[in-house]
Amino acid sequence: MAYDADWLDHGLIVAGNYSNTYPIPITPKWTSYWLRDELLDHGYSQIDTVFYPPVQQGAPYIISYIDDGVGIVNYRGWGDANGWHYPEFHVEHVNDLNNGWLTPVFMSYVCNSNDFANSVDPCLAEAVLRGGTPTVPKGGVAFIGPSDLHTSTKFNNVINAYMYDAMLNHSVVELGPAMQAGQSGLVREFPAESGPGEAQEFYAHVYNILGDPSLQVYIDTPDRFEIEVQAVHSNDGYVDITVRDVGGHLVNSSVVSIMNNDELLAKGMTDTSGRFMASVDVDGVYQLEIFANKNGFIQGHASAVVQSPLSDLSITSISAVPENGEDMIALGEPVALTLTLENGSGGTAGGYTGSFYFSPGVDPYDFEIEVPSITVGGSATLGPIGFSIYEPLHGSTVVGRLDDQEGNKIGSIALEVELPVFDISFENDVSPNSGLDPTLSVVNFSNTTYSDIWISISSLVEGATIGIDDGSNIYSTFPPFSTVSTGVNYDVTIGDVAYGSDITFLVEFTKNDHTILSQEVPVHIEPASGDLPVAPDGHGYWAYDDTDTGFEHAPTFNWVELDPDLGGTNGTFYQLDDDDHVDIELPFTFRYYGVDHDSMTISSNGWASFEPCYIDYFWNMSIPMYMGPKAMIAPFSDDLETIDQDDDGVIDVWIRVFTWHDDENGRFIIEWSRALNGYDEITEETFEIILYDQSAMPTASGDGVIDFQYLEVEDVDVTKNYSTVGIESPEKDDGVQYVFNNVYAAGAVPLSNERAIRFTTQAPDNYVGPLGLGPGLVPVGIEIGPAYPNPFNPVTSMDLTVPFAGSVRISVIDILGREVALLQSGTMVPGHYRVSWNGRTGSGRSVASGTYFVLMEHAAGSSIQKL
Repeated sequence: MAYDADWLDHGLIVAGNYSNTYPIPITPKWTSYWLRDELLDHGYSQIDTVFYPPVQQGAPYIISYIDDGVGIVNYRGWGDANGWHYPEFHVEHVNDLNNGWLTPVFMSYVCNSNDFANSVDPCLAEAVLRGGTPTVPKGGVAFIGPSDLHTSTKFNNVINAYMYDAMLNHSVVELGPAMQAGQSGLVREFPAESGPGEAQEFYAHVYNILGDPSLQVYIDTPDRFEIEVQAVHSNDGYVDITVRDVGGHLVNSSVVSIMNNDELLAKGMTDTSGRFMASVDVDGVYQLEIFANKNGFIQGHASAVVQSPLSDLSITSISAVPENGEDMIALGEPVALTLTLENGSGGTAGGYTGSFYFSPGVDPYDFEIEVPSITVGGSATLGPIGFSIYEPLHGSTVVGRLDDQEGNKIGSIALEVELPVFDISFENDVSPNSGLDPTLSVVNFSNTTYSDIWISISSLVEGATIGIDDGSNIYSTFPPFSTVSTGVNYDVTIGDVAYGSDITFLVEFTKNDHTILSQEVPVHIEPASGDLPVAPDGHGYWAYDDTDTGFEHAPTFNWVELDPDLGGTNGTFYQLDDDDHVDIELPFTFRYYGVDHDSMTISSNGWASFEPCYIDYFWNMSIPMYMGPKAMIAPFSDDLETIDQDDDGVIDVWIRVFTWHDDENGRFIIEWSRALNGYDEITEETFEIILYDQSAMPTASGDGVIDFQYLEVEDVDVTKNYSTVGIESPEKDDGVQYVFNNVYAAGAVPLSNERAIRFTTQAPDNYVGPLGLGPGLVPVGIEIGPAYPNPFNPVTSMDLTVPFAGSVRISVIDILGREVALLQSGTMVPGHYRVSWNGRTGSGRSVASGTYFVLMEHAAGSSIQKL
């Protein structure tokens, strides 16, 4: 069989809408159509499909596609331990495969396919993994699915969607974590199913992996490594490795293993410069084998022959003992280093004052050291050398070098440091115009103790002032894998800011006047009552309702009737069936999440979308949720029904939708009139969307204003997550959820008759967003203002403008273009910001005097400002 280098860029999706009881499910194919589109959008070059209906005898098609080479096989439908029934692909068909080494990962979201204890032996998953022989394989490399015969479509759909969300959008591509991400989707989408034996617990038990749970799923054609190994000498065993991709780009966070035959000598991760260093025992070793692994790459391999010694003296033992008695070195903790030297020459060696020095980030970093005379074959111990590590130069590694009296290298060593991993949050309830004595909750995920830590706090945004508490002198200690509640030496005053604001603080951990950790810690000022707006999403959309009195952007209920049976005189009528939709043209261009739209899809199930959607989703989900319409607005997303009252096969009660362009008032209205709720097929829901033209209701961002109005509404669907109300971004990764499953957002009030809700990017007065987003006009271009004060000591600030939502990176660079500190990296909404720099590197080390620049990078361009 010819090898197709791009076979991992191909996928196969199989689905069947079938049940032996009524009603026949329709969502397995819907879910599969959705997945096909998402995989193609992600970059897959080819997705083959086999669906029932129309195909029942699916095995010939499935076998052909797998034999041609696919990276993944996904199934939703009807089956058991013997295999998939619609379309058919059973245990007996596995032996007909001839895919050789082109072994995909199978994901089977259907009853019983992984029931390895079933009387059907082997079950489908076992048959796929056992297929072929070690030299002539066939089948698959791993198989995910449930072991129980009684799984449900609605839960399997969610697990399917959340698993692919994790893999495609969050780089969770190892099978075990990806499957757990799928299972965790049930916690969000079915929060009421949390009791013993209910969905969350049940599916956590029955889904399993046959195969290696650490196996990565290739979701793109994998890249390849280029591994460069500096000369390794027998007298020190110091290994210096640089990892690049085939394009020559440095690869960080690749896992590097150094092996001697089957023995693991060292293991670690490359740093941002693609480097990994280690000291290994090379006594009697001829050649080292180096392996590199990372998601999206084929395992890399290189060999390094151990070279002759650099010096007559060999470093045969390295002992770095932390003063706190723990096994790992922690930043800031005193360490005692001793080295054992052995004379491998034919005569006496040593007898001089040499030097030992560390890479930057160690204090003290250089030492004079006495190297005694060592007879042939003899040894001597140097040290102890006392020091503390504050900033490893290469990831989690510091490098030391021992020289003789003339500066010639004897050997190098690498010391591994346990880097601090903390989760920091404020325990205080925060409200506007209040003061607080901050209490921090600090979770130490590190395997070392951090003792006698001074914690400093500064505000990165407007809206908070910080003062030193002269009466306190608090030093904190954080044992490994612990949660500590600690006070700090500062007082905080929150100013007159709007509810919904985010005040971002810089929390720094300092030891011996060295900063060992800097972390931005946001504090969200939660709306405290229903008469406050719902806080914004990442793009800047707020939700105001008619009870938010005192806010200029709050709406007033003013129903516009379009149904002529109830007095309406305007509009276009659409008679929609159960799970139906209509595509329409908008009368004016409407900007939504920064994108202009001229058309939309209107669903019979109480939602609309600005991007075309041919799948008639009826099961409402949370916001945001990866599976569902793109650019959705949901005034009442729920399963709305048509009725055949006399069972004559003719629909008597349709879902009635009306639209009208109110040109005089610059608005477009969509009304769902007296739609029956599918819960009881009796309760009527009447609601509408109003889209405003910018000429009628302008916004600083240019994004259109959206109103939801409710004439008659009862959220009664207790068995199917009630309803979903809110808006969602085109990428389905952001949005404002007003209510889902009868749980309301902070600031929201319950749906009721004559309720009005407005979604707008216009913020309340005094709103403070991430890094100081203000309510002023959104800029048209990217810009960094002058730094002030400049020269500065110890802090300088800059005003920034962001023209539209997107990924922003703000860094400090030196005159050679090298990054000194990263001030911000992530999504920022449009507006005006202020950032500050304290003259330190990202790990807290003070920079030398010189010329520095702030570089801001955004999709709109880049801007640079001299400091």
